[in-house]
Amino acid sequence: MNVQEIPVSFSCQGDTLIGIVHVPETPRTRGVLAIVAGGPQYRGGCCRQLVQMARSLADEGFPVMRFDYRGLGDGAGDYKGFLDIAPDLNAAIDTFLAQAPGVEEVVLWGGCDASSAALIHGPKHPKVKGLILGNPFVHNEATHAKVVVKHYYLQRLQDKSFWKKLFSFRLNPFKALGGALTTVRRAHQQTDVNVGQSASTGNAPFPLLMLEGARKFNGRVLLQMSGQSMVSKEFDELLKASPEWQDTIKRLNLTRVDFPDADQAFSTIAARTEQIATALKWLKE
Repeated sequence: MNVQEIPVSFSCQGDTLIGIVHVPETPRTRGVLAIVAGGPQYRGGCCRQLVQMARSLADEGFPVMRFDYRGLGDGAGDYKGFLDIAPDLNAAIDTFLAQAPGVEEVVLWGGCDASSAALIHGPKHPKVKGLILGNPFVHNEATHAKVVVKHYYLQRLQDKSFWKKLFSFRLNPFKALGGALTTVRRAHQQTDVNVGQSASTGNAPFPLLMLEGARKFNGRVLLQMSGQSMVSKEFDELLKASPEWQDTIKRLNLTRVDFPDADQAFSTIAARTEQIATALKWLKE
């Protein structure tokens, strides 16, 4: 299918943002807006993942927009983090709909803290009807410590290289033990978002804001989880620890797909190809 790749610039609270809109010759009414994960990334995505995703989806008729929000890539202004990108998302959605006027519903695509942003901000926009979430970021000292104990220390104890380092005095056993004990203590702390809090409080932890967003969302959700990602394992640890999350996940129109061999960024060609194919199948349903 012939696809136009249209560069756009648009304003967000006085700052100029840059994006690329992929418009198929015969567009579908469902479009995808990609959110860049935080850190030194831009609209191309890690390993050019967002470029590959956008072109693959557009070849199947789905309009796609990828853009740099403020402070990332070519986006002007200061980088404020994923908690403060609601104005950027709203401006991008308006631009996307203007460039692809046949789009009736928008699906947000994001990985890591871009998934967090999609859950927090997406349900507030009337055009957002779907979320594709890759390894949502829910970092918390307690859940992170539990993941480290289960998936790092236990594996290290079974690793021959660990014992070789220990018995050859290349590893300080007292320092290692001290770090392990600190992590174990943190693992037994209560997770911040379990009970009795409201997202209306001014300093609510961001996983609670994600939970509130999930509770309000009436659209469809595709959850893509990497088997080799500590971020993914931390999200699962939060689900196990929180009845509120468990109840919300059950009520969501959610499809979960696990990729056992994929890392956090789906950085291999095989992982990216499988991820995109899964998303395409879901989008067509």
